[in-house]
Amino acid sequence: MRKIHLLNLFAVLYIIFGVIFSRAVAADAIEVVDVRRNIQLADTDPIYKDFYLNASDSSGLKKNLVVKATRKITVKNQGSKVIGTFKTTVGLLKIIQVDGGVAIARLFELTPREEHPMLEQTGIMIGDQIDTDGSFIDNKKK
Repeated sequence: MRKIHLLNLFAVLYIIFGVIFSRAVAADAIEVVDVRRNIQLADTDPIYKDFYLNASDSSGLKKNLVVKATRKITVKNQGSKVIGTFKTTVGLLKIIQVDGGVAIARLFELTPREEHPMLEQTGIMIGDQIDTDGSFIDNKKK
């Protein structure tokens, strides 16, 4: 009887540490956590759309850095069974400010869908992941 209790204890500890470790790894991922728009007071006012990112000090994000926004797509069959998942690039964001664990970005360019899979929701949205591979600095004024 003692062996069963000991095995159950090890199983519970294994699950607890697995959950804690998986959340720690996921915490390192940068993603869009909020999207905000300005209110146009006149037809000539520019429209801004800011994307707020959870970015730690060690994220490597800095002003004028252009990064990729990617989305994980889950493919299911008619019976709702998951067949597989893949990532696709949604667009590019330009970082305009980094401060206090938050980075703010603006749309740089949406990825044309001609050569990429369709998206159910076009544009960058909450939950999209940020990929810094292939990022570059853009110092041009718009």
